Amino acid sequence: MDESVKSVKSVKRGLLFINEWLVDESGSAILEFIMIALPLFIPLALYLNSIQSSAQELSDLQNVARQAARAFTTSPTEELASVRANEVLGVFQNQVLPTHGNSAVLSMSISCESQPCLTPNAKVTVSISASPSARSASATQVVDAWRSSG
Repeated sequence: MDESVKSVKSVKRGLLFINEWLVDESGSAILEFIMIALPLFIPLALYLNSIQSSAQELSDLQNVARQAARAFTTSPTEELASVRANEVLGVFQNQVLPTHGNSAVLSMSISCESQPCLTPNAKVTVSISASPSARSASATQVVDAWRSSG
């Protein structure tokens, strides 16, 4: 009989421990936070990634427009000016864009304030547009004032 009393007390202690373990709420705040916050953080992370890639593309377009305008206005001759600007665009499209995971097709237009384009103090504007995203950027450079116009 003594052993049966000991086993009943042991079972009661075990049941009390299980009951306390089930009723104990320590750590439940962490689980609640994870269950509520995780579904909210995933869309937020995706949204921020989308905004970042959009800003990166716009920054890239502004950079290539500025570089192409610079290449155009610093060209030694009128004939080389378009060739140099197109070369900048080609290098950018083939080497820089793929490293950013972008496969946009770029197009460029050049407008000059005066004719010929490389007239001293004339403004040259280069506009770059990306076809799938329909984003565009432009940059204006001034031709060197001490350039000979001939």
